Amino acid sequence: MTQNREIEGLIEELEDDEIQDAAISALVEIGAPAVPALIEALGNDIWDVCDGAADALARIGEPAIPELIEALGDEIKHRSLNAADALGRLGEAAVPALIQALSDSYQPVRENAARALSIMHKSAIPAVPALTQALRDEDVEVRTNVAIALARLGKFANDAVPVLTKVLHDESERVREHAVYALEQIGTPDAENALNQL
Repeated sequence: MTQNREIEGLIEELEDDEIQDAAISALVEIGAPAVPALIEALGNDIWDVCDGAADALARIGEPAIPELIEALGDEIKHRSLNAADALGRLGEAAVPALIQALSDSYQPVRENAARALSIMHKSAIPAVPALTQALRDEDVEVRTNVAIALARLGKFANDAVPVLTKVLHDESERVREHAVYALEQIGTPDAENALNQL
C-alpha cells in the first residue's frame, strides 16, 4: 500500500518540470511494480505527465512491454498513442512484440504497432518482412503507417519494394502518396525503377 502511494505521488510530480527527472528516475528504480500506474498515466490530460510516463516505461524496458502492447488498443486514443511512443523509445527489445501486434485482430493495435516501429528507425529492420505483409492490411490507417515506417528505414526496406510497387495503385490516395514517399526514401535502384513506372 505504501509503495502504491509512493508511485501515485511520483506520477503527480511528473507535471512539475523542476522535479520531473527525479520522479522518472525514482519510478524507473521501482521498476515493474510501477508499470500499471504508468500505463494509466499515459492517458493523463497533462502532456508532461504522459511524456514522463512514456519515458519512465521506456527506461523500465522489457518488464513494461506486455502492458504497453495491450495499451496499443486502449479506447482512450492518446493513451494508445503514448504507448506506441514508449514502445518506439524502447527500440530492439520491443520489436518482436510489435511484429506480433501487426497481425492483431484489433485495428488500433495494428495501427499503433506500425506507428511505434516508424519511430525506431534502424532498430525496426527485423520488422521489414512483417511490415511488408502489413502493406496488404484491410485498413487505410494501418497501410499508411506501415508505409511511413518503411520510408524511415530507407534502403534497409528494399525487400518491401515489390509490394510497395503494387501499393502505388492502392484505392486510397493517402496510401499511394506514402508508398511513393517510401520508395523515394528507400532510394535503391529497385525503388527508382518502381517510381519510373508511374
